[in-house]
Amino acid sequence: MHEALSFTAGPPPSDRTLRETVELRVLRELAYALVSPQPTDPTTTAPLDEPDSEPAAPKYGRVIVVGGAVMDATFRTKMIPAHETSGFAHDFQLMPGGKGLWQAVAAAKLGLEVSLVAAIGDDRFGREIIDYLKAENVDTSLLKIVRGARTPFTGVVELDLGDSIALIWRNDQVVKLDTNDVDTNAEEIAACDALLLTFEIPRETTQRTLTLAHADADTGRRPLIIVTSGQPDPNEGISRASLQLIDYFVSHAWELDKYSPPDLLRFNPDRVGEHLLSRGIETLCLLGNGGGTIYSDTAAGTFRLSSVFSLYKESSTARDAFCAALVAKLLENNRTLTQPVARWATAAMAYAAESFGTLNSLPTRPQIEQRLQTLS
Repeated sequence: MHEALSFTAGPPPSDRTLRETVELRVLRELAYALVSPQPTDPTTTAPLDEPDSEPAAPKYGRVIVVGGAVMDATFRTKMIPAHETSGFAHDFQLMPGGKGLWQAVAAAKLGLEVSLVAAIGDDRFGREIIDYLKAENVDTSLLKIVRGARTPFTGVVELDLGDSIALIWRNDQVVKLDTNDVDTNAEEIAACDALLLTFEIPRETTQRTLTLAHADADTGRRPLIIVTSGQPDPNEGISRASLQLIDYFVSHAWELDKYSPPDLLRFNPDRVGEHLLSRGIETLCLLGNGGGTIYSDTAAGTFRLSSVFSLYKESSTARDAFCAALVAKLLENNRTLTQPVARWATAAMAYAAESFGTLNSLPTRPQIEQRLQTLS
């Protein structure tokens, strides 16, 4: 078939990739085409000898994601076993994961041109991660592939309504992004439209990446920067100088202890939000319980996000969907934060939360628009 269409055949995907990504994407697109038919002219068809005649999907911006890519081994169970006991799982899933990877895939689903900067091993799991990213239209040319190394793993025990515990094996003495790795991609980072950065990488690499993103700031040209905190974070947090380089900091309340004012004896989200703005962050998106609060030094000010009801606890990908949707809408809106922009990102988070447990929990633009109509 490739020869008949004058295409160059790439490396064949693995059986797992065909079953868990390619096949599902094809069926999903078929279903969407069936329920949302587009008018066509039955008298015209594209000639087979013009493979490039089909219009390319619109691209809404160039995004670099710097973060983690791992394999997730997820056990679903009715009850998490007590210490020194065992239990039964009713489902098991082995597939690529990591905040960096999920944010890259989420952004690609929204039509952004995305590259992922992450470190993986060259074992079978590293190859599956590459296959998966390619199937989801994420550029893999900036990945660091460590020869002879094992890809990091996360083991997750998940209850039916979303409660979970996780064990993270980073293999970070062997597989990690260091400052030299991001320096290698300095031009890409400085020239992109937006940078999505997660705290899955070493503290010094995080800080170096933020500095590189501001390399051309004197010319008035630098990427929009959205940073996601997460566990396990660097124990000491990042420096004040680095905090001042962040446009949007997306976090859960329980991740912000290290950034609280020193005189705060009991956690107060409003005090923490004010404190982080005073430290130089432009906007804090504090998420939780299906909604959250945005604290901002921009004209948008401080406001509550629409509350989203869901039977499930917020899934691990809900925040990733929020970040991807936020950057997509900000790039369309001249980087200006407004409440409609935040609502659009919240609708993406709601879709991901409600799709908990499915292989396709990250939304497309039509799915966000549909979910937006039901936000309170």
